Parts: sequence; structure tokens; C-alpha cells
Amino acid sequence: MKKLQVLAGVLFLFALITCAMLPAQAIFTAVTNTDKVKLLSEPTAAAAVVKVLKLGDIVKVYEKSPDGQFWEVEHKGSHGWIMIHFLSPKDHRQPSHF
Repeated sequence: MKKLQVLAGVLFLFALITCAMLPAQAIFTAVTNTDKVKLLSEPTAAAAVVKVLKLGDIVKVYEKSPDGQFWEVEHKGSHGWIMIHFLSPKDHRQPSHF
């Protein structure tokens, strides 16, 4: 009986780790609408700069920050946050609540 409980715990832990490792699905794509757009490590203007994007760079958008001022994005493997007003939707999949 004890072995069964341990096995169940190990399977649960494996499932939890597997789910955590799955990549999130992008909601839509966007394009930077100005030059020298900062990709930030956190959704705050004071956060560390991960990289600087140029006008016309395309990003995958994942979610909006709780305060509504930033989008969590990915650009060529780099993840971070960009202030919303520096991005324009590239496709028509953008939800109306964004």
C-alpha cells in the first residue's frame, strides 16, 4: 500500500513538472511601432533591459500585465515585457479585451 502511495506521488509530480514545462500559446503577434523599444525583464519601467528592439520587429504576445500597461512577449527566443503603446497588432487574432 505504501509503494502505491509513493508511485502515485511520483506520477503526480511528473505530471506537474511536464505541465510547467509546456510553452504557453501566443495570443497574437504584434510589431514594434517605434525604434529602440526596450524588452524588459519585468512589467515595470524600472526593470532591467533584456534587449532593445528596432522599428518593425515582430513579437509573439502572450498576456497583459495586471496593471494593463505591458504585454508579455517573445522576440527571437528572448522573453520579457514591452509597454503596450510601443506595439501594434500584426494580425486579427487580438482579443477585444486587449
